[in-house]
Amino acid sequence: MQSHNEFSTSSECTRKTVWLLVAVALNALEFFIPRLPFFPWLKLGLANCITIIWIIKYGTADAVLYTILRSWISGFYFGFSFLTLSLSLSGGILATLAMGFTWRLFGKRGLMGSVGIGIIGALFHNAGQLAAVYFLVVRNISVFYQIPFMVAASVLFGSAVGFLVPAFWQILNSEEFTAGAESRINFKGFTIKHVAGSLSLLAFCISMLLIQDITALSIMALLITITASMARRSFKPFLYPARFWPLFFFVFCMYSFFSFGTRLSWASFLTNEGIRASILQSLRIWAWLETGLLLSGLRFNEIFLSVLKRFFPGREETLTAGIFALESFPEVLRFAKSSQCRSGLPFFKKPLFSLSEFLIRVQRHVTQLIPNS
Repeated sequence: MQSHNEFSTSSECTRKTVWLLVAVALNALEFFIPRLPFFPWLKLGLANCITIIWIIKYGTADAVLYTILRSWISGFYFGFSFLTLSLSLSGGILATLAMGFTWRLFGKRGLMGSVGIGIIGALFHNAGQLAAVYFLVVRNISVFYQIPFMVAASVLFGSAVGFLVPAFWQILNSEEFTAGAESRINFKGFTIKHVAGSLSLLAFCISMLLIQDITALSIMALLITITASMARRSFKPFLYPARFWPLFFFVFCMYSFFSFGTRLSWASFLTNEGIRASILQSLRIWAWLETGLLLSGLRFNEIFLSVLKRFFPGREETLTAGIFALESFPEVLRFAKSSQCRSGLPFFKKPLFSLSEFLIRVQRHVTQLIPNS
């Protein structure tokens, strides 16, 4: 059984491709900002500028599809896994729906500007991620002690995002970046074996939530790591989860310091139950990260985009933009992280000027990568 998908491109598709890749580049720029160990998912959220502009220009439904595609594309570079994708989508989709509703109810009537919409988006994004963290990462009520800090961060970061929207709007809608020629592309198909393999790996990820034995989880994590290493013919998968050390540190702290139980004689601030829970969850996260490496080799992109095509009928241009963006994003990320892209930009002294110039440079580079643009 083979599945094929044909998509058409247009000038509007070209613009959406540029916007998607710019959003991924903004995510890459945020990686230069150090993360806080106790708030590993907390970040400025510059890509939400593109989300607000997308909502205004194309509507909420199309913006939700954009958010899914952006999270999917970014995930393959920044750490794709069942866990990271769930965290990204939970916050992103909820924030997009909230901002879309706010724009339709207040923004169109001139009752709220981009700053207010940005704050709403940041609040719902952090709320969605915090809920996902509780259910998937730490089943500990203490995680909600972070709410006051996250509300403050949402107001601060959301205001900054909303403030940037007008400047980004002028750049993203400039005539220079909206032209594109008509063409058609064929996306690679997938077989029933790819579908079965992907579903089996997803079932494996979910099943780990039910296992409470450290030995069993250790064996499962080791087996999936060995499988990923054999599939990639490299030992790099053994070190891959180390990139996410802030997440592991956060899990250890939340379980170890905020769990009730039998106190350790040599460290009264720790409990046996907390240590055990942190080990169990760390093993799950390790296995989920390794599973992401295997999924990327099973044409999971094609399967996922085919599913999106059924759930979002009539959104062919946005899906095609996602395909082009998925193919081009490694080169765009290389450029976004290069000194050529960031040279001469005083981000701390003149943030608005620097971000605007960064956006222009990335767009010019992206338009050279898109076929027939």
